[in-house]
Amino acid sequence: MKVAYCIDTLWQSGGTERVVTTKVNWLAAQQGVEVWVLTVEDGRGPFFELDGRVKRRVLPVREGDAKGYQREISRFALEVKPDVMVAVAGMAVSALPRLRDGSFKVLEFHYTRNYLVNFVKGLHHIRFRQLHLLKMRWLQWRLARTARKYDLFVGLTRRDMGIWGNPKNMTFVYNPLSFRSARKSTCKSKRIIAVGSWTPAKGMDQLLEAFGPLASKYPDWKVDLYGSGQDEGLLKEIIAKYDMDAQVTLHAPCANIGEKLVESSIYAFPSRSDGFGLVITEAMECGLPTVAMDCECGPREIVTPTTGIVVPDKDVAAFRTALERLMTDEELRRTMGDAAAREVERFYPDNIMPQWIKLFEDNLKKL
Repeated sequence: MKVAYCIDTLWQSGGTERVVTTKVNWLAAQQGVEVWVLTVEDGRGPFFELDGRVKRRVLPVREGDAKGYQREISRFALEVKPDVMVAVAGMAVSALPRLRDGSFKVLEFHYTRNYLVNFVKGLHHIRFRQLHLLKMRWLQWRLARTARKYDLFVGLTRRDMGIWGNPKNMTFVYNPLSFRSARKSTCKSKRIIAVGSWTPAKGMDQLLEAFGPLASKYPDWKVDLYGSGQDEGLLKEIIAKYDMDAQVTLHAPCANIGEKLVESSIYAFPSRSDGFGLVITEAMECGLPTVAMDCECGPREIVTPTTGIVVPDKDVAAFRTALERLMTDEELRRTMGDAAAREVERFYPDNIMPQWIKLFEDNLKKL
């Protein structure tokens, strides 16, 4: 079986790039599977390491050249004759349904249905917000029309399927955990960690607003944020507002984030919107309890009462209370962290990826 994953670039350090890399590396190790990754020219290599058995094709087009992309992906399909073609993100989403090559077409969607609307709602300063929301709703409507053209549309959570209206061609598969960690956190260090882009959707400002009133009360506790993005200035303003320079540190993205997780004791997930919450499973693998906002769409399906605390969406006060509860109870942190390290097994690639193999094989039989 030949499977081709189509994504514009792999140089970024985001969850989508990490998940795609995890999936294709696992598939490449399976007998009878030939896996390709198609990207466009961006002058940079993948952020996460690809298995040497993964076949990579860099299409001779630039980002945004939809016409050139359609031409080159058609050439690839005719040359390689993949059995399955998977659109992950970028120009492939609209290009694949136009191909008439006989392959089984899959749209793999890594965001919640409402991610564009949620993004605009989360912007702190924006003119003509309602007009932007109208545009985002139109784009979501157009995406829904495109999704119906695929043989199979795969989301990340059961909750998101319901938000999409449970289309007939839709199912969901959780993201596979991207790494294993022999080391686990002792949950003794007084350190909170959060990983993700510094954008309104990821809500790092909510985390800092929650921690702010606790900072002077617990001066020996630290917060480490790993990422980058447009909200860096806002985060620095909140740090200054609560005089937390000595307790809160902003770090660049880290490829080997597991090392940072095991040195921490609490994972904070303050997102306003998310497709899944891959980093929660990474934190669980490292033995961390999680405090999470109940945003669309993943945390409620990942975090259980034994592995962390999920608070109402956008409830900063409840988030603060949950953080303080774990900060002041080392035994609870350790107990939840131990449970997290056990329960995360359901997200291991060997438990998730066979679901993909079955989806591919079952549907290819119908062609």
